[in-house]
Amino acid sequence: MNSTSLSGSKKVKNFGGASPHWFFLTPALVIVFAILIFPVIYSLYMSTFDWHLFYSAERKFIGLGNFFQLFKDREFLHSLWLQFGFVVIALPIETVIGFFVALLLNRDGKFYAVVRSLLLLPVFILPVISGLTWRLLLQPEYGMVSFFLEKLGFGIKAWLAEPDFAYGMVIVQDVWRMWPFMFMFIYAGLTGLPREIIEAAEIDGASFWTKVFKVILPQLRPTIATAFLLRLVDALRIFSEVYVMTGGGPGNATMLLSLYINKQAFEFFNIGYAASMGVVLLILALFLSFFIVRGNVKFEGERG
Repeated sequence: MNSTSLSGSKKVKNFGGASPHWFFLTPALVIVFAILIFPVIYSLYMSTFDWHLFYSAERKFIGLGNFFQLFKDREFLHSLWLQFGFVVIALPIETVIGFFVALLLNRDGKFYAVVRSLLLLPVFILPVISGLTWRLLLQPEYGMVSFFLEKLGFGIKAWLAEPDFAYGMVIVQDVWRMWPFMFMFIYAGLTGLPREIIEAAEIDGASFWTKVFKVILPQLRPTIATAFLLRLVDALRIFSEVYVMTGGGPGNATMLLSLYINKQAFEFFNIGYAASMGVVLLILALFLSFFIVRGNVKFEGERG
């Protein structure tokens, strides 16, 4: 029986001249190629054409023409600036809130366990539902936020029709929904910190802020960097919640880059031009991700 098993395994090993692990890896590699790699390659291909969706047969190869046109397009530059502002404002706020709430709730007990679980609920709300919820909250006649703003003396206004306010509320909506994501990562990192390090700092008479900046944050830096990287990639592709909340308006006050790409592709049907914007967004994400990872690796090397 042992000889039969051995001969069977040899047949599997030598089947088709391939090692058995390739039979397990191939389906996953095919899925990764179909979902991730092929769309990127095809987007790069489309970005080199003057390509209208309804006149595909008449598409014309223009090389880098779309990319040169991007930086003459004021709406594109405006959307890029709004996207940059969104990331710079929203992500640090989410990180700070998540960090201090994690510190506050890093305690044992059923009460704290229940609170930690409840705080994660906004993360699991679909972005579309989140956007619609905030749109209703800000509805001028029966929205709850509008009601309180009226009681505070701001009057009845269509708040999402105010350019600066609409952009601010898009950021508030994202902070409300995604700070528990940062909390989840940071709390997991806190639970893994050696208790002896914090106790040693307390014995040395370290204040709360000294412990935070000199002990806890350096230990949590890899965790925070990982969470920030994931949020960065997600924030750069934000779309559905803003689309249902403001549609990019009023005017183009909340026309983030993803919304402008959608506008060019599915309203103006300039899919070649839209593809070039998508490539720029991909390069931007890779560029920022590289510096975050590089900084984290350098920090780990210095600490090690």
